[in-house]
Amino acid sequence: MLEISENTEPLVQKVKIPFRIVKRGKHKPHIIKPNNSVDEKIMDDALVQALGKAKLWENELMAGDVDLEEFCRKKKLTPKYVLKVLRLNSLSPSIKTAIMNGLQPKTLVLKDLLRKPFPPIWEDQKRM
Repeated sequence: MLEISENTEPLVQKVKIPFRIVKRGKHKPHIIKPNNSVDEKIMDDALVQALGKAKLWENELMAGDVDLEEFCRKKKLTPKYVLKVLRLNSLSPSIKTAIMNGLQPKTLVLKDLLRKPFPPIWEDQKRM
């Protein structure tokens, strides 16, 4: 049989983690650890949002309720831009996962993905 004492208090443990946030120019803030090392896992919001838009837009267009021209008119976007963003859906699942976890290479930026074509074969994409 389990006995519970009348004077039980919740177990609370306070943890202090020393760090400081430093903004470097126009770049995102970096978390500086006590040993002056920078946390390498930094989420690229632009990439994450673009992947989300690409999937959302693909779902909307695949539903068949609207064609590309009408979709672009409603969103006030050019077809050229929409097609560039939709192309992100063909990125390999491992690259998408790395982006969502903030583990993508620093050289992988949205501007380049939208500007330059990338290989359609997933294994070739890993070498970008």
